[in-house]
Amino acid sequence: TVVAATACAIGESFALEEGIDTLVIVDNIDRHKTIWDTTTRVLVDIFGVDSVVKGDRDGGASSEMRAFFSSLVQRSAQFNSKRGGGSVTLLLLQTVPKIATEKEEIIFSPEDFDQSPDKIKDRVNLLVQKKIPLTAANLRKIQIPVPSADEGKRRLVLQHVDDLISMSDGQIWLDERLEQSGRSPPMDFQRSVTRIGIGADTASRADAAAMRRVVEGLRLDLSQAESMDGADIATNASRKQMRNAQAWLLAMHQPSASGARKLSESCVAMLAASSGAFNDSLDSGVLPGSPEGELLVRNMLDYVSAAVPEAIAEIDTTLDFTAETKEVIKEAIQSYFEK
Repeated sequence: TVVAATACAIGESFALEEGIDTLVIVDNIDRHKTIWDTTTRVLVDIFGVDSVVKGDRDGGASSEMRAFFSSLVQRSAQFNSKRGGGSVTLLLLQTVPKIATEKEEIIFSPEDFDQSPDKIKDRVNLLVQKKIPLTAANLRKIQIPVPSADEGKRRLVLQHVDDLISMSDGQIWLDERLEQSGRSPPMDFQRSVTRIGIGADTASRADAAAMRRVVEGLRLDLSQAESMDGADIATNASRKQMRNAQAWLLAMHQPSASGARKLSESCVAMLAASSGAFNDSLDSGVLPGSPEGELLVRNMLDYVSAAVPEAIAEIDTTLDFTAETKEVIKEAIQSYFEK
């Protein structure tokens, strides 16, 4: 906590005295929670269980703990010109324990839920009546807590993450399973969100009107595809839904150390995805994150940039584009895949 507070103080000094935009990264917020839990146990040992609230005794959250963390979170700020005009952006990194895969094949019994609330017992009994095995995977699908010590610790960490999220201006959720599948960055789009405008100081300009025009349907397509993970995709409609999601992922994938894309490049890639330009490539086996996928997108961006430089310049200078410009870019994209 002292190190994090000191880092924030240094960032604030640059922001207030020199008007610099600073970034403070707390690379392990887990230790702050460990300190809080340790001090809680000390209070209980010395003064008894009544010295702390029930939420802290159980390892969960309390208003006092939220105040403890908010004192750090609220160090982030955008200062007005009278106070230097700089800013402090605070990035907190939290690790969520892995799901205990060794328990995946264990079939639990209704007796394992004797200490659970009545609502959970009713849902468990419903599964039993339908002859659905009480495996960890089935329980998670309908959000029934898995009765194990490891899962209990994981739930407490997730609760803590939720508390931090409620205090922040947004979160990026990186998923190990997505990383193993080759997605880069391995961001879970359903859990990641921002509550403020972003990108105004970067070449990618994620807040630009041009970007908003080309990402309509993005979140819906990705969410629907995510919910179909592991399900039967034998129908044409389901296959189309999965392909739409793959097209978006192919467009968004950026190799490590490749540098940030310009706004125009992002718009062209997303427009190619939404217009179905990647469909044939995906059907032939090109996957998001693969070397073939990276080369395909890079070559397409270079081709479009050379073919219609005026349209590309319009996007980067005005942060928007007209309907005519959109058609010009779509024709260039189509020309690339037809050549």
